[in-house]
Amino acid sequence: MRAAVKQAIIGIVPILKDRLYDVQLPVEGGEEPYGVIAFGEEIWKSSWAGYRQVIRIKLYAGDAGLDQADNWAAELISGLHHKRVKNADDSAFTLHYLGAREAERLDPTTGKACRTLRFGVYNPEAGAGDAEAGPDEWLQALTDWTFSLMGKPWSVYHTAWPSGPDEYAVLWRMTGCETKMAGASLYEVRKHYSGHITAPDAATEQLTAVSLIEGLGSKVQLPISADQRRYMSVAEVSADLQADSFLDGQLRLTLVQRQMRPAEEAALIRRVEIHPILK
Repeated sequence: MRAAVKQAIIGIVPILKDRLYDVQLPVEGGEEPYGVIAFGEEIWKSSWAGYRQVIRIKLYAGDAGLDQADNWAAELISGLHHKRVKNADDSAFTLHYLGAREAERLDPTTGKACRTLRFGVYNPEAGAGDAEAGPDEWLQALTDWTFSLMGKPWSVYHTAWPSGPDEYAVLWRMTGCETKMAGASLYEVRKHYSGHITAPDAATEQLTAVSLIEGLGSKVQLPISADQRRYMSVAEVSADLQADSFLDGQLRLTLVQRQMRPAEEAALIRRVEIHPILK
């Protein structure tokens, strides 16, 4: 991962070629301008996102000053945020810009001013979302319907993010379930889902969210099993376009299915005895 991150940085700021160092400068120092990369804390975020590995990038512009470092920072934020990067073994990961608590500071070890950036990489748990039994059948049906609507280049996942999702990706996960009585012989099953949409830019994410909202709103029923004539209905669907696409998801969906209550078995009458009333 470290080598792939360095290569991605050099592709955006070529002047840093052979001038990116790990954790700290070598003893003899480095020729300015240069950058320093350090892998920071690894924090558990959620069962569907896994751990977040923080990567810090410090930019030292030297005589060019912090204005030049700011320009490089802007280019790196634009070029690396939501960037899917490949390792040498063809495995992939996606970078997310996390901001910086202290964007520029005076490095106490070198006495030089630097510009700091923080990126995150999410590492899901091994095997997350790959249970042997497979997903809930409603969730599988929702995943299949979404892919049929979106088509290429979109990939649609369920339950948890894979390691290195595609650049254009949708994830559905179930967040809750409940039943309600709908009559003497009917009951209603409700299942709640969150939808995550990630794309290289926010405009594409928003347009895709609107497209899914309109598509779900126009559907009277979604098929669970068309052969068995089993369907589910869309009860509610909404979008929060300001939500974190990877961690929280922009879409909220409730699906409903009405089912017959099984008839209760009554005890069989073996015999009837009549006792006369004696006065």
